[in-house]
Amino acid sequence: MHRSPDRLRRTQPLVVTAIIPIVLTVGLGFLLECRRRMDVSALSSIAIYVLLPCLIFSSLLTTEITLSAALPLIAVVLLATFSLWLLGKAFALLRRLPPDQESFFLLTTLFMNAGNMGMPVALYAFGDRGLHLAVIWVLVINSLANTVGIYYASRHRGGRRQALRTIFSLPTVYAAVLALIIRALHLSFPDLLLPPLQLLGLAIIPIGQLLLGIQLAKARTQVNLHLSGALLPNFVRLLLAPAIAFAFVQLLGMEGTIARVAILMSAMPTAVNIAVFATEFGLQPRRVATTVFTSTVASFVTLSALLLLLD
Repeated sequence: MHRSPDRLRRTQPLVVTAIIPIVLTVGLGFLLECRRRMDVSALSSIAIYVLLPCLIFSSLLTTEITLSAALPLIAVVLLATFSLWLLGKAFALLRRLPPDQESFFLLTTLFMNAGNMGMPVALYAFGDRGLHLAVIWVLVINSLANTVGIYYASRHRGGRRQALRTIFSLPTVYAAVLALIIRALHLSFPDLLLPPLQLLGLAIIPIGQLLLGIQLAKARTQVNLHLSGALLPNFVRLLLAPAIAFAFVQLLGMEGTIARVAILMSAMPTAVNIAVFATEFGLQPRRVATTVFTSTVASFVTLSALLLLLD
């Protein structure tokens, strides 16, 4: 007998409903790259410029989550990221790290894979409300990654101008603004257009996971060369970051699904986009790729343990 996703979440542990589907889909992408060398640029562009804007627009337009209800989640994103930045700067100062190593440490610890990993885990674990909350998290952290992240990746090349140019070239910004304007002015959106936009938006969940698997397979040959340099960023990203988020969740008195999503999203592995930035701007790309790979693989264990605690 067929079970609905919501019923499955009620009858199975979160670690089963949230992690196993992701492992399978990411694994398929990994195997595909191992058997056939894939060019991910076209698929990645479709995901960034079509599917993600559709998901953001349709989610913000239809969600029952109000701005006032989302503010604590936004606060956790900003406070946790700022706390990690302070710790990273202090670590770089104590260790007297050169600018490129400081940038490497900050980029691999501040920015998590909220899109390819965070959104599907939130969806599988907490349903549509979890996905809508994850979309809000993605909007905030992507804005930071496309400004602060690009600055640190490219500051030796005048990164401020590039950061601003990048963030305003992404359609996700305009999709979010348009959806918020429609809601604020209580305008009606054509019913005929909404279902295809929702369908396109949901397509980013499996496609993003396949892309992640392909990108991990491409980075697998570099792991042995840079493994030692990835251990500390992995510890900070997978263990320290969710502990910091938990502290702010408690401080803000958050409860229920929004509290769980905040802790869960903060525990995601290093963002794949950071490897893209590192390659584009020549910031230790192999070392960054190794950190992305190892943190993602390790996250299947740490996220499983976290979901057991959140269940």
